Amino acid sequence: MNQRTISKPVEVVGIGLHKGEPIKLRLEPLGGDAGIVFYREDLALSIPLTPSSVVDTQMATVIGSTKGTISTIEHFLSAIYAYGIDNLRVVVNGNEMPIMDGSASSFCLLLDEAGVEEQSSSKRVIRIKKTVEVRDGDK
Repeated sequence: MNQRTISKPVEVVGIGLHKGEPIKLRLEPLGGDAGIVFYREDLALSIPLTPSSVVDTQMATVIGSTKGTISTIEHFLSAIYAYGIDNLRVVVNGNEMPIMDGSASSFCLLLDEAGVEEQSSSKRVIRIKKTVEVRDGDK
């Protein structure tokens, strides 16, 4: 199974959930093994989508650093996962993703417009070999 990206750049403007401001979102294809990289255009800040980039999970998933963050990425990421996208540049001009219709479906429509392209690099997978459990009290 090979890695995937989008066929062409696409963009949309939506409203940010928390601040209610217009947010421009642009998706751009990336080459094999590049991963998912968020880019705050207003700060010229790249944020790779890695576990170490997660800075908060209270009320929304937030990635970034002391230089800047991007919040409310979870619905967008579910669309990326559903389409099997491995390599993508996600450009936003503010500190949050646009909320769109409150689900992943608007992001799916954007990905449909962009098209999906298979790349020559093999897909990387993680194999979980034993049970992993996280608890907090009775949760």
